[in-house]
Amino acid sequence: MSMASAKVEVRGVLLPLRAGQLLLPNVSVSEVIGFRQPASPPDDAPNWLLGVMSWYQRSVPLISFDVLVGSASEEIGHRARIAICNTLNANPQLPYIGILLRSIPHLVRVTEEFIAPLGEPGDGGDMIKAQVRISGQEAWIPDFDALEQALIEVLG
Repeated sequence: MSMASAKVEVRGVLLPLRAGQLLLPNVSVSEVIGFRQPASPPDDAPNWLLGVMSWYQRSVPLISFDVLVGSASEEIGHRARIAICNTLNANPQLPYIGILLRSIPHLVRVTEEFIAPLGEPGDGGDMIKAQVRISGQEAWIPDFDALEQALIEVLG
């Protein structure tokens, strides 16, 4: 097979939210755990920061991406999960972010033939890098740099 005809494939994971779903590379998700109540966030924290939880003796901020993109806060269901995601900038104070999920995520193959952009970059707000259609489903690709920076500002 020639290099020109080789297809590039990335394993992705769709993280189900109430308002939609996030698409991340599979390697960016360290673990998916059952929901656990975090410690209360700081008094002046934005409503999308649900608090900070302990995971393997690390403090991990737990966020609601639904609230972050403008959806109303809803009651957490019995199928709720938390995706523990790696941050991108090797910041020792914020190596992980927890994202509240509606249910269990699922793996997807990401290739040129299975993914297409929707709208223009930035259409989804500050924390969304792109909106895509992947295997017939709509998903957001989050801007983890912006999210990480917002969390650093909030948590100090």
